[in-house]
Amino acid sequence: SLDRLPCVRSEDCIQDFAISMTDCLLVTLLGLLLFCCLPNPSCAAFSSSLEGVRCSANHAFATTQLAMSGRQDQVKDFMTKPCFSVTPEMSLDDAAKFLVGKKIAGAPVVDREGGKVVGVISQFDFLCKEAGAVALDLASPTYRQDVKKIMSNKVQTSMTPNPITVVETSTMQASASIMIKNKLNRLPVVDSEGKLVGLLSSSDVMRHLVSDM
Repeated sequence: SLDRLPCVRSEDCIQDFAISMTDCLLVTLLGLLLFCCLPNPSCAAFSSSLEGVRCSANHAFATTQLAMSGRQDQVKDFMTKPCFSVTPEMSLDDAAKFLVGKKIAGAPVVDREGGKVVGVISQFDFLCKEAGAVALDLASPTYRQDVKKIMSNKVQTSMTPNPITVVETSTMQASASIMIKNKLNRLPVVDSEGKLVGLLSSSDVMRHLVSDM
């Protein structure tokens, strides 16, 4: 009868899942250790395999942490708002002075008329401008775009267009994963119309991590 069936608590399911994911993480880390011990880790196949192991380890660890905490905190609770932004028409000199004055390393580029995010500009863009032709790589698929950045005096041609964004209801875990995969330090937060409502930085992610402890 149904009365004889064991009662399974949701907490037990979460704990069992967390243990399973922890085992998966340990196996993945063991594979990473074996890869690191191989001689001459310089070939493309090795680099690709090693990167795959690292991504698997990161994913397993993040999933285990989520299962253990049971939290799904949203970006809107940890993002920086209001945040500073620049316009496409602004000169690079003015943009540099603005960023230095605000003591920030980068900012979203917002269309003055519609308020939509059209790009991002960071310290790296100014480094390209400063380095000039010395930083150019003739074999790079972005060679022409890099030349334009070096020759440009406007934010519009120096910025990174069509940036990756998140919405306020995005989870912190998903947003952190996007940062890792795309090697980003900040993500513009937009509403349903693509208008800037905040900025999620790596520092904000750290605040979220501390709040979990």
